[in-house]
Amino acid sequence: MDIIFLYMFLFILSLNIVLCIEIEIKDFHPQEREALLLIRDSLNSSSINLHRNWTGPPCIENNLSIWFGITCSYWHVVHITIQGVNLSGYLPSTFLQNITFLRQIDFRNNALFGLLPNLTGLVFLEEVKLSFNHFSGSIPLEYVELHSLKILELEENYLDGEIPPFDQPSLISFNVSSNHLIGQIPETSLLQRFPKSSFDDNSDLCGKPLDKSCTAESPAPPPFAIAPSSLMETNKKRIHVWIIALIAIVSAFCLFLMIIAFLFCKRKARGNETRINDSASKIFLSYKFISSSFWIDLFELFCYHKHL
Repeated sequence: MDIIFLYMFLFILSLNIVLCIEIEIKDFHPQEREALLLIRDSLNSSSINLHRNWTGPPCIENNLSIWFGITCSYWHVVHITIQGVNLSGYLPSTFLQNITFLRQIDFRNNALFGLLPNLTGLVFLEEVKLSFNHFSGSIPLEYVELHSLKILELEENYLDGEIPPFDQPSLISFNVSSNHLIGQIPETSLLQRFPKSSFDDNSDLCGKPLDKSCTAESPAPPPFAIAPSSLMETNKKRIHVWIIALIAIVSAFCLFLMIIAFLFCKRKARGNETRINDSASKIFLSYKFISSSFWIDLFELFCYHKHL
């Protein structure tokens, strides 16, 4: 009887061990642990030793974690809260992608640098608190697609670029003050509800609710544009040139006729054929001379006109 009882006890004990192992394998999420280890290996702290603290599985019971700053729910990591412990380093860009049930990330009051983390696909994320660090670069546009987001705190960093058009109804707290943001604050109904203090101390940020208006730049003049007054003056110069040219033509023609008349009278008075031939030669030479001078003058006037 005792032997039968012992066998039954051993069987039940082994069954419980198998069940416990199966439960542990089922409820342990190694992809979340690997994601947190990326943070641990990228950051340093003078106040907390993450390498010593973050060992084993992050969630040891349904809602319990012994890892510093980690909160679990139903065996999933839901909160990462590590603020004010002199953390330095950068956050890996996609380390959060596998912590799909994450609801809160809080790294306030540290010395983190680099770009803001990629939060794409974190549909349950409600709070993002990254203020009082050294983050740089622009605010990722995909933050607009976080439809469960309630709190976004990014103040006291070195962020630049423009503010994305946040308009998700869930957002109740928003702060991007004391950065290097530029451009006009998007005129979405959501952002217009936040106070001026949410946008202060960004030297190149403008629009409501700030007191600094966004002045539109004056349009550049069209290329090769000529002012009306300059155009009228140019037209007057052209008319003046053509009048001078016309006067020169008429004067040259009159002079030519006078020379012809003079030579004709002289030939008639002398009645010498040789003289006539000489006169004709002179007429031809005079005509050639006058014609050459005329065309030279006219060419010079034309060149002067083109220069104007």
